Amino acid sequence: MGSTLPAGLDVGYNILIDKDHLTDGLKAPTYTAYIPVSPTEGAYQTWVEEFFSDVPYVAKCLWRDELMPAKGCLDFDMKQKYLLQMLEWRIEIDQNWSVPTGGEKGLKKQLPPTIWSQLESTYVGAGIEENWDALFKTINLFRHVAIEVAEFLAYVYPYDLDQQVTAYVQKMKQVNKEVDPPTDK
Repeated sequence: MGSTLPAGLDVGYNILIDKDHLTDGLKAPTYTAYIPVSPTEGAYQTWVEEFFSDVPYVAKCLWRDELMPAKGCLDFDMKQKYLLQMLEWRIEIDQNWSVPTGGEKGLKKQLPPTIWSQLESTYVGAGIEENWDALFKTINLFRHVAIEVAEFLAYVYPYDLDQQVTAYVQKMKQVNKEVDPPTDK
């Protein structure tokens, strides 16, 4: 067997029967396979930039009354990918990078109640206006958590990027569809 266990076994295992001794020499689990590691500053910056690169796309879809692509990007890319990773890093800060976070499972128990409440408020139905509100709430939550992570890790949060993208989509929301449609950028 290799020097380390596959992640699925490193979380722990029980051998029930092994008459052929196939598991002889199997390493003991370390229970560390799913504990996230602290991001490098480059990885952190890339993650923030990628989150903000999705914001104008969601705004454009909402402006055009295209619910499905807006919800797909907002609820999957922005929340399930970028925000979730930032929330996991935030959890690990509280836990000294020592516990498996489990993705979205158990998130409510691991997050401070105020952050969980903010996260809940980002999930809405099919109304375009409520999805605009959800977009801005998602940006605010991401910003809040990303700043906490940056401060803990002594990284620089890209305030300029945040402010420019947020101002752009706020302006986009106010644009009159009849007069000035958004460009395809």
